[in-house]
Amino acid sequence: MGSSGRQLKAMLRKNWLLKVRHPCTTLTEILLPTIVMLMLVAIRTRVDTRIHPVQSYIKKGMLVEVGKSEISPDFASILKLLVDQNEYLAFAPDTKETRFMLKTLAIEFPLIKMVGKIYKDELDLENYIRSDLYGITDHSRNLSNPKLRGAIVFHKQGPKTFDYSIRLNHTWAFSGFPDTKSIMDVNGPYLNDLELGMNIVPTLQYGSSGFLTLQQVMDSLLITLAQQYETNLTSKASHLHQEQFIPKHVRIAPFPTREYTDDEFQSIVKRVMGVLYLLGFLYPVSRLISYSVYEKEQKIKEGLYMMGLNDEIFYLSWCITYFIQFAISSAIITGCTMSSLFRYSDKSLVFAYFFLFGISAIMLSFMISTFFSRAKTAAAVGTLSFLGAFFPYYSVNDPVVPIVWKVMASFLSPTAFALGTVNFADYERAHVGLRWSNMWQSSSGVNFLVCLLMMVVDTFLYCLIGLYFDKVLPREYGVRYPWNFLITRSFWQRMKSTQVYGDNSEFEIYKKVSKGKSDWSSKVSSEVEIEDISLDAKQQVLDGRCVQIKNLHKVYTSKKGSFCAVNSLNLTLFENQILALLGHNGAGKSTTISMLVGLIPPTSGDVLIFGKSIRTHMDEVRKTLGVCPQNDILFAELTVKEHMELFAILKGVQEDALEQEVTDMIDKVGLADKTSTIVGSLSGGMKRKLSLGIALIGNSKVIILDEPTSGMDPYSMRSTWQLIKKIKKGRVILLTTHSMDEADVLGDRIAILANGHLRCCGSSLFLKHRYGVGYTLTIVKNSSLASVAAKIVHRHVPSATCLSDVGTEISFRLPLSSASSFEAMFREIESCIRKLIQQPESSSIHIDTTSCIESYGISVTTLEEVFLQVSNQTISEEDQSEPVPPLQTSTKSLRQICTTLANTFCFIFGAVVGFVSSMLAKFWCCDFLMRLTFWRHSHALIIKRVVSAKRDRRTVMFQLIIPAVFLLFGLTFLRLKPHPDQSSIRLTTDYFNPLLGGGGGGGPIPFNLSLPIALQVASNLRGGWIQNQKPRSFRFPDSEKVLRDAIIAAGPTLGPTLVSMSEFLITSLNESYQSRYGAVVMDDMDNSGGAGYTVLHNSSCQHAGPTYISIVNAALLKLATGDRNMTIYTRNHPLPLTVSQKAQRHDLDAFSASIIVGIAFSFIPASFAVAIVKEREVKAKHQQLISGVSVLSYWISTYIWDFMSFLFPTSLALALFFLFGLTQFIGTGCLVPTVIIFLCYGLAVASSTYCLTFLFCDHSVAQNAVLLVHFFSGLILMVISFIMGLVEATKGANSVLKNFFRLSPGFCFTDGLASLALRKQDMKLGSGSNDVLNWNVTGASICYLAAEAILYFLLAIILECTPYGKPKLTVLKKWWRGLTSPRETADSHTQPLLGAGNNVSIAIPNGEDEDVAAERQRVLDGRVSNAMIYLCNLRKVYPATRHHGSKVAVQSLTFSVNEGECFGFLGTNGAGKTTTLSMLTGEETPSDGTAYIFGNDIRKNPKAARRRIGYCPQFDALLEFLTVREHLELYARIKGVPESCLNDIVNQKLMEFDLWQSSDKPSYSLSGGNKRKLSVAIAMIGNPPIVILDEPSTGMDPIAKRFMWDVISRISTRQGKTAIILTTHSMNEAQALCTRIGIMVGGQLRCVGSSQHLKSRFGNYLELEVKPYEIKPADVDALCRTIQSAMFDLLNHPKSIIDDLETCTGVAGKSLSENAPEISLTRDMVLRVAKFLGDEEFLQPIVCSDPVNVSASAFGEQLSEQLARDGAIPVRVFSEWWLAKQKFSEIDSFLLASFPGATTNGFNGLSVKYQLPYGENDSLADIFGHIEHNRDRLGIKEYSISQSTLETIFNHFAADQH
Repeated sequence: MGSSGRQLKAMLRKNWLLKVRHPCTTLTEILLPTIVMLMLVAIRTRVDTRIHPVQSYIKKGMLVEVGKSEISPDFASILKLLVDQNEYLAFAPDTKETRFMLKTLAIEFPLIKMVGKIYKDELDLENYIRSDLYGITDHSRNLSNPKLRGAIVFHKQGPKTFDYSIRLNHTWAFSGFPDTKSIMDVNGPYLNDLELGMNIVPTLQYGSSGFLTLQQVMDSLLITLAQQYETNLTSKASHLHQEQFIPKHVRIAPFPTREYTDDEFQSIVKRVMGVLYLLGFLYPVSRLISYSVYEKEQKIKEGLYMMGLNDEIFYLSWCITYFIQFAISSAIITGCTMSSLFRYSDKSLVFAYFFLFGISAIMLSFMISTFFSRAKTAAAVGTLSFLGAFFPYYSVNDPVVPIVWKVMASFLSPTAFALGTVNFADYERAHVGLRWSNMWQSSSGVNFLVCLLMMVVDTFLYCLIGLYFDKVLPREYGVRYPWNFLITRSFWQRMKSTQVYGDNSEFEIYKKVSKGKSDWSSKVSSEVEIEDISLDAKQQVLDGRCVQIKNLHKVYTSKKGSFCAVNSLNLTLFENQILALLGHNGAGKSTTISMLVGLIPPTSGDVLIFGKSIRTHMDEVRKTLGVCPQNDILFAELTVKEHMELFAILKGVQEDALEQEVTDMIDKVGLADKTSTIVGSLSGGMKRKLSLGIALIGNSKVIILDEPTSGMDPYSMRSTWQLIKKIKKGRVILLTTHSMDEADVLGDRIAILANGHLRCCGSSLFLKHRYGVGYTLTIVKNSSLASVAAKIVHRHVPSATCLSDVGTEISFRLPLSSASSFEAMFREIESCIRKLIQQPESSSIHIDTTSCIESYGISVTTLEEVFLQVSNQTISEEDQSEPVPPLQTSTKSLRQICTTLANTFCFIFGAVVGFVSSMLAKFWCCDFLMRLTFWRHSHALIIKRVVSAKRDRRTVMFQLIIPAVFLLFGLTFLRLKPHPDQSSIRLTTDYFNPLLGGGGGGGPIPFNLSLPIALQVASNLRGGWIQNQKPRSFRFPDSEKVLRDAIIAAGPTLGPTLVSMSEFLITSLNESYQSRYGAVVMDDMDNSGGAGYTVLHNSSCQHAGPTYISIVNAALLKLATGDRNMTIYTRNHPLPLTVSQKAQRHDLDAFSASIIVGIAFSFIPASFAVAIVKEREVKAKHQQLISGVSVLSYWISTYIWDFMSFLFPTSLALALFFLFGLTQFIGTGCLVPTVIIFLCYGLAVASSTYCLTFLFCDHSVAQNAVLLVHFFSGLILMVISFIMGLVEATKGANSVLKNFFRLSPGFCFTDGLASLALRKQDMKLGSGSNDVLNWNVTGASICYLAAEAILYFLLAIILECTPYGKPKLTVLKKWWRGLTSPRETADSHTQPLLGAGNNVSIAIPNGEDEDVAAERQRVLDGRVSNAMIYLCNLRKVYPATRHHGSKVAVQSLTFSVNEGECFGFLGTNGAGKTTTLSMLTGEETPSDGTAYIFGNDIRKNPKAARRRIGYCPQFDALLEFLTVREHLELYARIKGVPESCLNDIVNQKLMEFDLWQSSDKPSYSLSGGNKRKLSVAIAMIGNPPIVILDEPSTGMDPIAKRFMWDVISRISTRQGKTAIILTTHSMNEAQALCTRIGIMVGGQLRCVGSSQHLKSRFGNYLELEVKPYEIKPADVDALCRTIQSAMFDLLNHPKSIIDDLETCTGVAGKSLSENAPEISLTRDMVLRVAKFLGDEEFLQPIVCSDPVNVSASAFGEQLSEQLARDGAIPVRVFSEWWLAKQKFSEIDSFLLASFPGATTNGFNGLSVKYQLPYGENDSLADIFGHIEHNRDRLGIKEYSISQSTLETIFNHFAADQH
């Protein structure tokens, strides 16, 4: 086992290679977040950032005189406005003081009597405003409820304190009322208020709203009344006396500003920056989730564990990989934004911000991935969940939301990340920037430090939760922990050693279910036939050098009950042996292997691997394991060498030996020339070789091979067999296979499982002897007459029985006792063969029935027959090849909730679908339309989509439930977003500079003390300390103009004074530590005693102006009354929002809703893409097109269905709009445009998605990519456009770019909804129009969407008609070459029937076989009148690429297939078979030549040609959610079967293919064998005259395979109406089914003819297998005694031999005769015994000291190993071996003498195989007779003789290619 460090290094290298081999994907993951940032940077650079010089604002328009200017109207004007608009000014509470004040005011302002309204108290006032009756006037009901512009609410009315609130209506202010929530302050030197420049908005808001006017009037009134308080407060007021210190002339002006750069960008993007940054990280997160689940789905993760990888290393390697990736991404983002977006912030803090988010996103992705087992679903739902984690941001981003709620929301890291963007925007706008020193200071209610810390907390939290759920959630493979494992003592005790959590609860349940069958285990045990093992094997058991399976059980429990997959399995696997484990599909093989390698825990029982239990020492066990799983656990991006290196390190190969071991293993598996080839470009057979090499590397002692040669051609298979046989020395090998030949060749012992039980175990010959009932005679006949052959056989062997009669092959079972009759029977059969050969071809009018036999062969019972016998030939295929572990009870309730929800939606959706389909059925079933092929096909295809939709819960979830739930949650969070009434704020300086001592507040107040009144006021001022203004030498730039403007605005006296104060403010900036928010310049007292003053206010605080007016007026009150305890407090407390005002506030919420809708509806087109790409991926689309569907009907039916399914989420979205009251979308005049936008979007996005699907060949990749495209082309572009529309500098560019952006349906959709939402806010260009269909509101979006719906659909049709179904550069190049230099076409391409062909130029390959040449000439001469299909010089050349030259895949292929003929099309992998079939079926276009199907040229009239083809592809082209019956109904409709006979024809096929029991099961639940049956049935339905079957029996067990052969034979050769082209890797299948066979090598046809014809031409030897009788124990005992007596003849041996003998027996000093049976022979003793017995040559393999030579000898290998290991051999073992050696030597001498040229072809210790030369004149009867006559003399127990097999001939040709 490699150290953890080496393993981690290897895994990191693997991850690195995976990344760099996908450079585009990796760069996209890294750069996509940066691209989003660069979009913002591009906008940022367009924003006006000109430098504003230092300037004064004492000028007209900036200097506002309160109550006497346009900005701040006088009180009389305000009252007149209220009268004109029938609005009121409220007062509260209703007290005598309040009424007196009103009366006093009415003296000077009489209109107050008309508009003043007194309320009982403040609560009464608020209740009225919040009520639905507010502002409603109904004269019929005498209702008159006034509208209120504002209110004055008194809290204290004297005598010392006057405290009142000015409460104004929100609609008064020109751009919203001043926000009382955001008093800003920074607690340091200078003016760090996060606000640069001058903001006139607060002044305009306070002035235009009338607040300042009301403040002046009320303060003046209170000062007046205070002076008269003692004498006049309670008396009746007749007039106002002229009192002193009344603030009659109050002015406000902004502070001067330093030089600054105006930056409106940050404030604009502040609200959308979070979602934009987040969308940038969407693709990397999606890929990370997909990676995590993909390796789990493909069993790569468990495969790595099997090879010895530590659990924690797997996760750590991916974490480090993505840590590095996000670090790079964060560094790039920091670098790209350091001079723009984050110019002023600390760059390390920016990096830390993005990097911490990246890390938390990694852990969040890991946590999400634990809930999924399919990458496609995980990527979709996980991405949506990641986005959903951002939604709480909308609820907590308001500054008034308490920090506790923000912290709670920040447990979702996307929300914490988004909240942090608020701080960046604020601090960057202030040109301060976030730094490590100030990040703890809040802005806009958000604390950046909290955001960072929460992302760190989230990282650890997600990691822990993910690890927990990874352990406890149920999964198909791996060990599942109980939910409470963390609190169990056993878990902590086992932390130091791995423990499989296999518990017996399921087994106990199963035993209860099996009650009544108490003897089940004993009954099974009694039926098992097991061959006795050798002495060496018994010794291995004692030494623990074997694998012992002990009483192993695996029980699965589900709702339907318990199922025992493996039942009481007891089996031992020995060293130096291969155990072949056989069984039908579902027998329990894969479950057994899964338990052996630790993928699933056993229910009970145990497995000891070299003495170590899989229950307690699985980690140790995996050190010795090498596994070649059924499905290759390979990385398509890595090379062969990189795979070997990775797994060698995982298995502990040392660094110094790594290179050599990798090289040696690559050579052993025959991949030396592919060392640097990536696995993705290897053939299936080469991948299996690589998997085998991975299993063997690292000197693994236990090798498990699960169907190691599946997918290989026979030649590759044979070479792999040789390799497996070579490596079995010193290893225990377990092999599973469906190939009986493979088991027979490789298996030293063979075990057969059936329904979880072990039925038998032993050598091949043992099983044949036990279960076979004699010989099998196979006769190949040249006609369907079986009677002649049967008569001959029964005449000689009356007890013979017919086993099978399939195709041209008939087989008989001959009893063992009839062997003496064989010679005569063979001679009669050979005479029939000679008659056939001598019969001239011309005499075909009448054929002699006695000459119907072509060839024959005889063999003992085959292993396949043994398998059928053991399985009782009654085991039907189970519909699940292996049971899937059910979900456990810990998630039961969650599953029930999800299932209920899914079922509810499915029910609703099903009802809608049912209604729509019934309406379509009525529409399409009218006779006229049904006669049209187009509509008939469209009808069938829509039914297909309807049925799939009903069952595909994932698609329903993805397309309907997830968008709806996403929308529901998003709108709910928006509704939860607080819109509270603004709180009351007292206008005081206590809020300023809170770090000042004594509780803070105040700060310096610059004051002009040049006048006496100023000194008096300053002495009474509270709320800060006076900073005396002193003259300065500083002058503003262009000081003359500044002075002139000041004089114009304030007069010749005040103007220069205010300029002087402004100069002082600029130059005294650094003279105090505290920030300054206001300065005061007093006027001289006027003649009436009225006071005047000017407040210069810091515009960074929007409340500074009224605050300093309030404190100056309070000082005037003290001065006027002479009482320093008197004061005035003014509060700003806006009135509560009315119902209509809240609705207006929802406009921005509706904008957010449009973003949420855009996100939700981006998932729907992804579901459109999945269905289309998956059909193309599994070739189902091609299958439909071959069957006759036109391109137009396919796409129109898809379009119709997708649009209909889109209506459902659209309806849900509109319902939610109604539910949440989003009147912006469904209000008066808005509903119709909204519906039109939705409908047009559905059509446009579907058609645009169709165009995108041509770029993908994997549906999972398509789903993610389409989702990403619609996110970016829709949502992000809309937000970018929205920002550009708000920034003045980019409005023009935005108007131009929107014309391009609108090419995206997603942009049109979200932009149209956003324009509707913001129509009343005038925040989008032209959206302020009242016409909702205005071009800039929804008009443009609707028009573009309608046009795109048509144009994109037409583009999809054009792309479909492009060669290969997708636009490729090579296609365009070829098209251009075709235009510039038209290709000459041969006559053979245009003529349906050919003449002599003398003028046709044909490129005939050199050295072409005579049969192939004759076939070519026959076709070209036009002698193909009976041919249903014929190929004429068909050629396919793949063009050169950057890495490879051009490749000729098919070279001048010419042959024909006649009616009733089954043509076997054979060849190695890569020979060109699949390419040829692809050209015939239209998947590929021929480069040259053509083919004719029923006279139709496949190049000129492909549609008519392929309409008559039934095609069964190599890989099942099935739709996973359609049942067997529905598949057949679909293709029957496509092929034109009338509806009236549809059911009968479908039922007929179900019966014919034995699919009746599975007829209502979806295809995904079928076993591999049943899937192949269905694929063949689809090809056969409609009785097509031509059927192409590409490996129809792949993956079937022998039972199902035989059944399939019979069906195919019956349809083709027996019915004689159908021409079949069959490709297969099974030579037995080809021989049984095919009337003619063609073998293809290197793109050329190398031979053609019948099976027997090929054998006769190319087969020149016989295969003989001989097994002698076992050695009798009596003979062994006799030899033992002879050897012992020789050993005790001490006189002839030196003393050293006596010492050896004493040592070997262990009885030194005792009488040797007492312990003679225990004698073991040392090397020297063995040599002396051999010399004594007379043949020292026998011993050469045993005593040879060279291990290489030893291994070359099969006879002595095991004894040599024992001699080397133990130093001696037991005399009995030696005696048994010596006698067997003698017997085989005698047989060998006889055969070599009888058959000169015979060679040994293999020996397994029990039997030996020979190749005997066989010429045309040799007779099988003579050979058989010769061996039969000498059989008893030689002691031959069993033998078999057969001709050269078809496989041998195939391998002969294949060797030429290799």
